[in-house]
Amino acid sequence: MLKSTTFRVMIALLLLCMAISVVSAQRIDLQDQIKLSDGQAFKAVYYFPHWWDPWKTDDSAVLSDLRTMKSIGFNTVCLDHEVSQAVDKDWYWLDREYKLAGQEKMLILPWLQLQSVDRNALMKFTHLTLQPAINQNGKPEDDCVSFRDEEFKRAMVHYISVYLDRYENDPSLLRVKEGKKTRPVVGIMLETGWRNNSGLPLSFDDETNAYFRKWMQASHHDLKQLNSKWGTKYKSFSEIDPRDKSIFNYAYEDKRNMPEAVREHVIFRARVINEALEDIARQVRKRHKDVLFVAEVAYPFGYDDPDANAYYWNDANDHKAVEFANIVVVRTMGNTTTPDMKKIQELLMSHGKNVVLAYRFLSGSNDVKGVEFALDCAKNANGLAYYNWNENADSSSALYNKPDRQSFARLMNATYDLLYNHSNLIPPVAKPSAPAPVAPASSAPAALPAVPAATTPSSDTTPATAPAQAEPAKPAPAEAVPAQTPPTPAQTTPDQLAPAPVQPAPTK
Repeated sequence: MLKSTTFRVMIALLLLCMAISVVSAQRIDLQDQIKLSDGQAFKAVYYFPHWWDPWKTDDSAVLSDLRTMKSIGFNTVCLDHEVSQAVDKDWYWLDREYKLAGQEKMLILPWLQLQSVDRNALMKFTHLTLQPAINQNGKPEDDCVSFRDEEFKRAMVHYISVYLDRYENDPSLLRVKEGKKTRPVVGIMLETGWRNNSGLPLSFDDETNAYFRKWMQASHHDLKQLNSKWGTKYKSFSEIDPRDKSIFNYAYEDKRNMPEAVREHVIFRARVINEALEDIARQVRKRHKDVLFVAEVAYPFGYDDPDANAYYWNDANDHKAVEFANIVVVRTMGNTTTPDMKKIQELLMSHGKNVVLAYRFLSGSNDVKGVEFALDCAKNANGLAYYNWNENADSSSALYNKPDRQSFARLMNATYDLLYNHSNLIPPVAKPSAPAPVAPASSAPAALPAVPAATTPSSDTTPATAPAQAEPAKPAPAEAVPAQTPPTPAQTTPDQLAPAPVQPAPTK
């Protein structure tokens, strides 16, 4: 046993030395880090202290976990603080978590649940009547909401505002540095998307379908062009019906060659999600002007995996859905540096978003994975996270009762810190005396595409202006923008990166 442990430590040290040599040789560029108010790099772990025993009932179990997480190198816990948890026992569970996190000097990044499967709790909290979402069969989903419902938006603005009224000045709420000031941070969606409890797509209510028809009419040169692209024979745009499964076939098995109608409908749904969240963020900032918003996606954009495909197509888990956010957390198991995924990450970062990669260790993980993950976060993101500590539903990657995986996480955190600490000791390369050539205007990153104007009054749908970012990421190289990349099922299509067409004025 002693020999095995000694050997493992020696290998780990060798890997760390290799990581340092990579930085010293300047073979990688480290991305700017998200910094906490005390200057630490943001390093988070997902945690569930109020869902299952013993954590739901035992303060000592929570405190013990927090101490262990901190010793491993994490400084922030990502917690589900959805509306239903605030309603249960009148903020008891949430207050308890702030108290316990404060005792251990850990920070909280709360997910203020906007997932459209909490409609009943939202109604109870806000005393508003929310429209139910409609599935593709035309049936209402009792516990799901419509993102275009104005009362849903008001309900979420109310919950986020009340939450910030309660916790914005609590020292345990995550705050990040931006210049000389720090700003509070909250997540306003977990697993960004629009689906029902069975994971099937929503958004098929009459109002949203009518909006889609207007969008298609504005997006296409004429009906003939749309028919040619979709292989349809519509005689007017009014005939387009997303409930028609013969054309909008979300169950199509070959996800690499999904019908064009489904592809465009997914991008539309993603933009509708973003449109709603952007409006919510703008309204919240009227009262809490400094707050930064985080969005989370369950799989990397472009990841070719059955579960990832389900999130992309059914949830509309496209990067268009998270344009409202200042920070995007991407849950992943690795492989984030493959070309398609890396391009989208760089696209987000080049437009001022901070990206955090949230890893998980599965069976077969080892010290090498810990170092690889740290290098991936340093090269391709602005922060590091782990998913998860103790989620029973995903016990295959839980850390709380697996000392070997905790050691991998410790090595991951140590490598990440060492990479940046060592790079700070490297003297900067002398710049040439001659002035650098002026880059042509076309080399600057294009603005993220605008969304066609909503049919609701402009005072309710004006997009929020994103505030300056905390420690903004370095612009990605021009070739990182996937403007010329052929589309894949979970990737951008050419019209996504083109400016959105102007929506025709609604007829009277």
